[in-house]
Amino acid sequence: MTEIAAAPRGFLRRPEPKAIGHPGRGEHIVAGEMHLGGIAVSGDFFAADLPASIAAELNGFGWLDDLAAVGTPKARAVAQDHVLRWIRRHPEARPDAPEWAPEIAGRRVLRWIFHAGMILPGLDRDGAGPYFRALDQHLNHLRDSWYDSEDGLARLEALAGLAIGAMYLRDRQTLALPALIALAEEADAMGLDTLAEARAPESLLDAMALLVWAQEVADEAGLDAPAELRGIIGQIAPVLRALRHADGALPCFHGGGRGAAGRLDRCLRAAEGAALPAHGLAMGFARMARARTTLILDAAPPPGGPAAVRAHASTLAFELTVARQPLIVNCGPGDGFGALWAKASRATPCHSALCLAGLSSSRLNPNRQEGEPDILTERPDLVWAGDCDALGNLTAPDFGPAHAPEPAHLLAGHDGWLASHGLTHLRELWLDPDGLGLKGEDSLAALDASAQARLDQVRPEDGLGFEIRFHLHPEVQARMAGAEVHLTLPTGDAWVFAHDGVGQARLEASCLLDRALAEPRPSRQIVISASLQGRAIQIGWTLARSGAR
Repeated sequence: MTEIAAAPRGFLRRPEPKAIGHPGRGEHIVAGEMHLGGIAVSGDFFAADLPASIAAELNGFGWLDDLAAVGTPKARAVAQDHVLRWIRRHPEARPDAPEWAPEIAGRRVLRWIFHAGMILPGLDRDGAGPYFRALDQHLNHLRDSWYDSEDGLARLEALAGLAIGAMYLRDRQTLALPALIALAEEADAMGLDTLAEARAPESLLDAMALLVWAQEVADEAGLDAPAELRGIIGQIAPVLRALRHADGALPCFHGGGRGAAGRLDRCLRAAEGAALPAHGLAMGFARMARARTTLILDAAPPPGGPAAVRAHASTLAFELTVARQPLIVNCGPGDGFGALWAKASRATPCHSALCLAGLSSSRLNPNRQEGEPDILTERPDLVWAGDCDALGNLTAPDFGPAHAPEPAHLLAGHDGWLASHGLTHLRELWLDPDGLGLKGEDSLAALDASAQARLDQVRPEDGLGFEIRFHLHPEVQARMAGAEVHLTLPTGDAWVFAHDGVGQARLEASCLLDRALAEPRPSRQIVISASLQGRAIQIGWTLARSGAR
């Protein structure tokens, strides 16, 4: 295609930050050290020899969000220095280079524009020239290469960078509407199923944010964005709203974190249409909500296909948030802390779930060859979840009103250990109307003669050990009091965890894996250990605020 000759002379409107990161990470960068994927990079960040996934994160400049969260003159100087350093190192686009992959280039354009207020101050016209010429270069590259990106989030990043860049830069409006149309058509063609197939709520939020940003900038520019853009935003919103915890964050499942602070609520405010899904599960998750308490449970098999590279063995794990305080959590995504954490965090024991001794509910490919990624290949064939009516029939999960008179009820199960041990796991939960009491029953059972025969073959003479884990948020203090666990929230509220005496309860060390932090954050977990001696076992437990009904 013919290149556009003249470089842009500046912005049509002053860009404003649409993405703000974590000030703790930003302070590390200001001090000269960046933590990416378990590696600390210092000095000239771009001179480091890094693994491909970490280099992609570095060259995408998402860490400018963290510097923006700091907002000091020193942070702005550091941002400006590294952006101009990158531009000098890359005088022209190289489509074959990893840092010029369309999705990385699109991500870079968005951060350079959103954080222009950190990059441009102090630069005269000549000093700012390389920055604007580089943006122009990026738009030409994205115009010619966006269709080389993969379906899903990667393609949306490329097209959003092209569309938003063209709407902001002077003399580039001829690119804006075609890019907006392409973005809307691609997102509409992918549909909610494709965008949500990884089952990582944070990834779906990232996709929605790109679409919302494009819609907002189009409105600011006075452009009529295609109707498909608002349409797909309206389809995503009910799903993410169903997955929104009471504190405004997302649950940590399948490689996704809690989401950037405030991003979920901002995106939901921009959406039109239904408040919650009309029926069924949201992205494979079941939700229980009463008063100001939310519980979200993984009620579908881990994703397959390309998403299996990041999928977690989290079937029937749940998270519980009371008001604005996470109480029961999963450890979270470990890929921000190196390969060992990334692999360990995918195992069932890193989730608030039941796990057979040494055997997750889904397993990594046992025949993996050297150099191949770790993929979850042994997954449950059957996972189900729903409420029960008076006859015991399974119905749709309860998304119901916040002050419903009856307890929210959920029955779920999976057969992840059927082939190996003949066992099916059932988890039944009741959440009190006031949200201050949760009752649960976890069962393991061989449900038919074939399953019983398989269990008899593999069960040790002293019984088959298993554990039920409840990972606590680091801000929750815990201590044993006899067979009970007494919990204290940061608000001072006291909660008590108790069980029916089947098995033994104890406290163990745990951690929270949050990409916003430089290191894993220590925490505690409640563990109930028991042994299956016969054909079935059931353990009941309760978690309630002290003094609650």
